Amino acid sequence: MKKVICTNNESYDLEFNVGDEYQVERELETTYIVINKLGNKHSVFKTHFMPVEDSESK
Repeated sequence: MKKVICTNNESYDLEFNVGDEYQVERELETTYIVINKLGNKHSVFKTHFMPVEDSESK
């Protein structure tokens, strides 16, 4: 499953921490539908998250 990393937590203070990775359920044109650590789904702007590079070293 695709993951993204949080780069900005404006208005997401309790849901997302900068630098943490989150699972993407769906990718839309300008937003991701992501699942936070509590298992809640949120629609977030792509500008606040960036894709995690696929790397086997992680």
